[in-house]
Amino acid sequence: MRDPLPLADSSADAVFAYMLLCMVLSTKEIHAAVGEIRRVLRTGGTFVCTVRHTGDAHYGAGTAHGDDIRENGGFAVHFFDRALFNALADGWTLNEVHAFEESDLPCRQWRVTQTLPR
Repeated sequence: MRDPLPLADSSADAVFAYMLLCMVLSTKEIHAAVGEIRRVLRTGGTFVCTVRHTGDAHYGAGTAHGDDIRENGGFAVHFFDRALFNALADGWTLNEVHAFEESDLPCRQWRVTQTLPR
């Protein structure tokens, strides 16, 4: 995700990113990745992603690496707060932010659906 996507401008109807943006990416790199997703989506295209958020049990635990990145058990996660997602949604139509839990941790996530305005 640190490199441009190998797709032409306005060539995709939708992009789905399961916990991709909460990997070890800085906030600047996350903004760049969402910019790349925006570039490849057609007008009216949909971007759906899931991210772990600051309500997660692992947020605040483990080793801090700055920029809301925490390492637990050798696995680092960038935890999202609502302000970060609001900034990423700038210029998009934010359709839904759905909170859910997954696994026994529990892993608390948001599933965010947004579209490029027509």
